[in-house]
Amino acid sequence: MRQLAESLHSAGLWAHAALPKLEISGIAYDSRQVQPGDLFVAIPGYHHDGGEYIGAALQSGAGAVVGQTPQPELPDDVPYLRVVNARRALAELACAFYRFPTRRLFTVGITGTKGKTSVAHLSAAVLGTAQTELISTVSNACRRGLSCTTPESPQIQQLAWQAWQSGHTHLILEVSAHALSLERVSGCHFDLAVFTNLSQDHFDYYSGFADYLAAKLRLFQSLEPEATALVNGDDSYGRQVCQATRAQTLRFGLSARSDIWADELQLSPQGVRFLAHTPQGRLPLTSHFPGRLSVYNALAALGVGLVRGLSLAAIKTGIESVRRITGRFERFRAVSGQTVIIDFAHSPDSLEQAILALKPFYTRLITVFGCGGDSDPYKRPLMGAISGRLSDYTIITSDNPKEEDPQAIISQIAAGLAGLPYHYETIPDRRAAILRAFELSGPGEAILIAGKGHEETQIFADRVLPFNDRLFLLERGLIS
Repeated sequence: MRQLAESLHSAGLWAHAALPKLEISGIAYDSRQVQPGDLFVAIPGYHHDGGEYIGAALQSGAGAVVGQTPQPELPDDVPYLRVVNARRALAELACAFYRFPTRRLFTVGITGTKGKTSVAHLSAAVLGTAQTELISTVSNACRRGLSCTTPESPQIQQLAWQAWQSGHTHLILEVSAHALSLERVSGCHFDLAVFTNLSQDHFDYYSGFADYLAAKLRLFQSLEPEATALVNGDDSYGRQVCQATRAQTLRFGLSARSDIWADELQLSPQGVRFLAHTPQGRLPLTSHFPGRLSVYNALAALGVGLVRGLSLAAIKTGIESVRRITGRFERFRAVSGQTVIIDFAHSPDSLEQAILALKPFYTRLITVFGCGGDSDPYKRPLMGAISGRLSDYTIITSDNPKEEDPQAIISQIAAGLAGLPYHYETIPDRRAAILRAFELSGPGEAILIAGKGHEETQIFADRVLPFNDRLFLLERGLIS
């Protein structure tokens, strides 16, 4: 306990000089998961304060408590450390408890509105999947049963510690804006941070672009001078990212103004071939994912390899070995002759990029998508307008409505197409919407099913149903 308390004191979170003597067996922030001997951290939540659950934590055997509000009714024999920021304290405690594992690993943090997962998986292939622990949206959902992009700090530190104990040398972590705002990566030692891009998303949580950008910048502001910031030089916010950090900066893009850049792009439905220019020389590369966005993703992964000191040949092998990322532009051939693409695109820009990557290569494109509930309602009509303008036909359906009325979400999306010469219809049932797309399409045409990607459930206010776009297509015999 003394070492943990000292970590809070050194971080400026706890001002007391007297340090309790107590053996701590674990760190917990959920009272339902407390084990005897754990240190319980009462963090403020969206709807409830963790202080309300201190009693339950003590009943489960918590040996000490950390919180940021007075607890006058706490028993005298229970050590209570009152801190100025319980979320940051949770992160600092987790780092100390697991012996600061991110200092022992080559740790890469990736943030941005779109492309985080693709860059993470490509970078893991470059660094070596056997030597790299990957904490990403897909790996969390498919391997760990987590529905978030970036887990809470104790889970991050535990995974990093386990990776180090297992002989891994690298850690790649997707870092969401929410994770930065909620201190989930505080205390992490990043050797390299990647900025992919910034476009509208999460405006239910953030007041606008300035607030959203400020959250992203926290990752780069935390970098030490010897670290590297790998920044999309073509993004309109890239300059601000570079100005915000003390670290060395390395830019990537599609112009010679960047340190790593690409030209001679050859676009196809199967992917992109291009020539990469690097400080180490030129490198012909193939990405097995279509669209210009995939070039940026590959360049970012190339940059990760260069910062790590790998040869161009090894980097090329790693990038070109990745042919599939679950729920990220997965391509299937339908039994009836269409091409089907399943993609996680759930923001205006990501949906636009997905459609633009497909439209030139097919005689007709039908887009099926919805928007999640309890999340940024402002993007819904924008996404409707984008699909209506760029797709040949749009079918608006449900995503994860959560606590919202599915039909109300659909109506907000449809408002972006109303009164305009776009062809669309609304079908709330996602299964029926997908089947309708097959009814309306034929050989040589494409169906884009967007929004859910890798997800394996559909969340409603009163139930959670098993559902995955790819598995549904397989079960119906629509793809083989």
